[in-house]
Amino acid sequence: MLRRRNRNALLKKSGLIVFVVLLLWLIFRSVPALFRADAPAEAAAVAEEFYKYEQTGDFGSSWELFHPLMKERFPKSAYVQNRAHIFMQHFGVHTFELEMEAPEREFDVEIIQGVKPFSEAYKIKVIQTYSGTFGKFSLVQTCYLVQDGKQWTLLWYYPDERKT
Repeated sequence: MLRRRNRNALLKKSGLIVFVVLLLWLIFRSVPALFRADAPAEAAAVAEEFYKYEQTGDFGSSWELFHPLMKERFPKSAYVQNRAHIFMQHFGVHTFELEMEAPEREFDVEIIQGVKPFSEAYKIKVIQTYSGTFGKFSLVQTCYLVQDGKQWTLLWYYPDERKT
């Protein structure tokens, strides 16, 4: 009988320890966010800057705001040439209207399939409305902003293509 009580006490103590560790983990994960209350605004400002450059056809400057993974995917010269070629030459567009939703904070998000998930990111839905040779059309794109060092950078969303 005495032995059974000790086992129950041990289970209660280990349960309490697990609870305290979990609580401390949650606190340490949340505290930095309290000191970065302006993070959503900073992330949205970078997205807006990116698309303002795109609006004026300054694709080289918008490319500079990409996350290194995007820069790997699109070398600068190819990105600048392709964006200008597709939108300005093929679609006959010189500028577009821009609408952005408020950023949504997400945790442990896989933005690009096969790449380690980012611990924290801001998701923004961007709607670009073009008027060009083929009429008026909208391009809706989900982008994410993550910190690379101390700088906010932009990534486009590449979900699992097998699910689409």
